Amino acid sequence: MTTYSGLNPVNAPDIQNTFTQSGLMVKYNVGGIMSTAGVTDKPIGVTIDESSRDAAGTLEAAGTGTVSIIPFSGVQYLRVITNGAVKTGAPVYMAQTAEADGHCKVNDATNSAQFVGYYMGEDGITPATGDLIPVACHPVVA
Repeated sequence: MTTYSGLNPVNAPDIQNTFTQSGLMVKYNVGGIMSTAGVTDKPIGVTIDESSRDAAGTLEAAGTGTVSIIPFSGVQYLRVITNGAVKTGAPVYMAQTAEADGHCKVNDATNSAQFVGYYMGEDGITPATGDLIPVACHPVVA
């Protein structure tokens, strides 16, 4: 459930994680695409589905699987860590290092968390951990 904003999905081979769902932020790694995992990671894209499956239907992992991503631009639906009620326009940051990989968090810049964009959804809702929220993604500068 991603808003494409005129961007085309990219098939990323040589994944370094197994991706179980859409809306997870990913970063570049010399060995292949992997989930963001720290507050200072710089996302380059968002998964638009889970990673590929083998003949038995099992999700493929590092070195064997692929995942489709959309570049980190426009309005994307990102997985969130709950942090209370959110307001339209609230700043969104990388989730804290000990929290779920690939997720974001609204209004929490603790530990110099990387800014990723602004919440662009319904005002005053309280998303649960793992929910998808619409975020106007801010281009990340290396």
